[in-house]
Amino acid sequence: MHYFLAQALDHQLPLLGHLPPATEAMVARITEWLDTDYNLYKVINKRPGYSIYELAKLMGWSSGKVYGSVQRLEKEGLMHTEKDIRGGRSILKVQAADWSEFFTKEELEEFDNLEF
Repeated sequence: MHYFLAQALDHQLPLLGHLPPATEAMVARITEWLDTDYNLYKVINKRPGYSIYELAKLMGWSSGKVYGSVQRLEKEGLMHTEKDIRGGRSILKVQAADWSEFFTKEELEEFDNLEF
């Protein structure tokens, strides 16, 4: 969904000057939301297993902003969260989905059998 929405927005952004102000504001919020999710996704890929708090501290964002973004990414199947205990406290660890999760068993077998 994010990809298709981003593609649609990319094609519509040159028209922003021709949209009603309320629509421009909505497009700006959606674009910012997509940027937020993408930026967080890149960080999580490099730092799997970080907690929501650790990610928020690293990004300079609130824990709520990180949590909302993680929820959207998890809903899209791009992230996984796991509860854990660290220092006697419950945390939510975040990890990017493995690329192989996006393919069927048959497709993965086909990749394994490719000859180069």
